This record gives sequence, C-alpha cells and structure tokens, in this order.
Amino acid sequence: MALATINSYLEQIDELVRHADEYDDLRFRLRLEDLVKKGGRDTENAIAQYITGTYVSLPTRLNLVRMAGYIRSTAFLVPLNKVIELGENDRLREGAIISVSKYNDHRALDILARALEKNKNKRLQETITQAITRIKHNNPLLLMLPRFLHGSKNSDFFSITLKVFKKILSPDDAKGFISYLQHQDPLVAAGSFEILCCRGNESVFFFISEFFRERSRGLMGTLSQPENAEALSKLIAALHEYLNRYPDFFPQLRPDITALRGRAGRSLWGRLLVALLDDLEKGEGAP
Repeated sequence: MALATINSYLEQIDELVRHADEYDDLRFRLRLEDLVKKGGRDTENAIAQYITGTYVSLPTRLNLVRMAGYIRSTAFLVPLNKVIELGENDRLREGAIISVSKYNDHRALDILARALEKNKNKRLQETITQAITRIKHNNPLLLMLPRFLHGSKNSDFFSITLKVFKKILSPDDAKGFISYLQHQDPLVAAGSFEILCCRGNESVFFFISEFFRERSRGLMGTLSQPENAEALSKLIAALHEYLNRYPDFFPQLRPDITALRGRAGRSLWGRLLVALLDDLEKGEGAP
C-alpha cells in the first residue's frame, strides 16, 4: 500500500477520534472499523496508541476498546492488557476484559489468568472469571488441553483427547504443541509429535524431524521392553502420515529411516519402516 494512502487513513482516523463526540457509538465504531481494515497494520498501531492514551476522552477510549475486540488484531493485545492492569476506570477495564475474551485463544486466556491473579476488585474478578469460562467453552482445545497434559497420570483421558485433537485441530492450533515435544512426560511428548504429524503443515517439519531423530535413537537401546517397541512403532506410523502429506521432505529423512531399517529385523516397527520406504520411494519414482 502506498505511503500516501496509509497517511490518508491515519489522518482520517485522527480526525474521527478528535471529533468522536459528534458521532453516536455505533456510527463511530463502524466507521473506525472500516478505516482500520482498509489501512492495515499501520492504522492498527495508531489505534493501539489511542487505547492507552489518556489524551483521548474516556467514552472514545471505551469505543476503541470495544472495536479492538471486534477486529482482534495482535496489535491490540498489549494495550488491552495494559488497560486491564492499569486502567483508571472500572468500566474501561471491564470493556478491555470482554474484548480480550473475544480473541478466544491461549493468548487471551493467559492475559485473563494473570489479571484474575492480580486483581482484587470483586466485580472485575467476576467479569474475568466469566470471560475465562466463555473462552474454554468456545474453544475445545483450551477446554481439553489439561486432560492431554495429564498424560501418564490418566492415560485413558489422554488417549481420548489425543484422538479428538488429531481430528479437529487446525495447523495453527497444532503449532502450539511444539513446546510440548520436550515435556517431561514421554507420553505427552509422543502425543504432541503425533498431533504435529497429523495436523501440522510444512512449517513444523524441522521440529518433527529433530524429534524423530532424537526419540528413535533414544528408543533403540531399550526395544526389549514391549512398551518402547510400541512407542517406536507409533513414532514411525505418525511420521509416515506426515511424509505422505509432504513427500518433498522425505529425502531429508531418508538416511535416518534407512539406518533404522538396517537394525529392524522382522519386528513390527521394521515392517512399518519398510512400508514407509516403499510408499515414499514409489512416489519419488513416479513420472
């Protein structure tokens, strides 16, 4: 977008904010939303400054806070959080809490959880609690994640949750499980790998490949234990699923897979490796 066009939107926003008292709330918000959507990130950054700027009237700031919840730009999260923590007016802080809850993801949940811990105002505590409940209700991932993280402590809950996640998560949701690949519970780490293989996109390949190399090497010396042989089988099956979706990555892992195959004998995980190699190499040879 041309600089002159961006400046034009910024000027229109500035003019709108300075004359906000000439508009009713609905007209103000609709006009502002239109300008922000057309102006992009630069205009979002301008709004972020207005939200925390005390030189803007309280009614106008309240409208800006409400509008932020409708647009849900990342640029608004920091100023909304600042209003929740330091806002000089409870009505303004309550509006910021509601707007943050509309983001409906882990970022919103983190902000509200910290606010609930710090805030001593009973009315605002109730608003925060309701917002947290609403997010968890609307977002199956956040509602079910604690069951997944229980891992070995409740393997039945874990298995059910893992199956659900492998069916419903978006690629962006799946990325959130990268951090759990290093979880102290091996079941949680392995489940996160399965989720990334099943629901992740090209952007998670590095993490998938590194985990596969490290985890498979770690299991090789303990395969006399049935549970470890089963863990390796699941690892290979999950990787096969990912490489079927993104076969261009296969050459990067071929040396590791081939090396494992040489040590497999007639084991189940060996047969899974053969199936993987046959499948992917056949694809490479196709015209």
